Amino acid sequence: MNLTFLIPTRIETEDRLRNIISSVSYLLKHTTAKVIVKEVAPHNTFLFRALSEIKKYVDISNLTSLYEKSDEQLFCKSKVLNDLIVESDTKFVANYDADCILPVQSYHQAYHILDTDQADVVYPYQCGIYQWRANYNMDIYNSFMQTLSTNVLDKDKQLSNSTIGWTQFINRQKYIDSYMMNENFISWGCEDDEFYYRMSVLGYRIARLNDYVYHLEHSRTHNSWFSNPNFNNNYHLWNTIKTFDRQQLMDYYKGQSYLRNREKQLAC
Repeated sequence: MNLTFLIPTRIETEDRLRNIISSVSYLLKHTTAKVIVKEVAPHNTFLFRALSEIKKYVDISNLTSLYEKSDEQLFCKSKVLNDLIVESDTKFVANYDADCILPVQSYHQAYHILDTDQADVVYPYQCGIYQWRANYNMDIYNSFMQTLSTNVLDKDKQLSNSTIGWTQFINRQKYIDSYMMNENFISWGCEDDEFYYRMSVLGYRIARLNDYVYHLEHSRTHNSWFSNPNFNNNYHLWNTIKTFDRQQLMDYYKGQSYLRNREKQLAC
């Protein structure tokens, strides 16, 4: 696979730790893609607590872990995803939340669509009621790690709505050409909506799979809920951008200072 999974993370709770151990192990077992995890946090929990667990179950030769020390209260997923795009070197990448799992065939089908140039972006699940919210307590976690199979998750799950989050498979160069992730979205809220809208308005080809996504349920802090103190700013920015037509979008993004910095990094 000429593909890299890009996983931004801040491991704030024990269930978040279990989620990233599970999702990274699952990816390494069922795909031949590269996986890059970047943790931005006060402590490098992934290195000192997650990596040793992952090694028990899978070969980690395709895994790279990066760490940036930060005492900032807010975790900026969009910025970290852009860091990871710069680090990646494959033709295709996948934004990947650490709390999601796909049926094995979905990874390969999404990759095939990109690799055969049928689309520029693939959402590997359908829009509607296609999210399985999986209760992911310690007993289920232990069983899942022994099998790395979604059959375990099927024991305790509920259907819920699915729209545009979790993961997207993308042609890397077109990702860069379409201005990457918008770093003005701080912490949680609206960044996924804006990305989908932008790719649509700019004319990129978007495909969806007629399948489900599993969400490993977890507790929520301000970095993953409406309690984010910057949520209202994010919401206002999204409401502004979604009024833009194609030319207005291009004009807006050409004025963004973060993109000039990213262009310099990509040129190195």
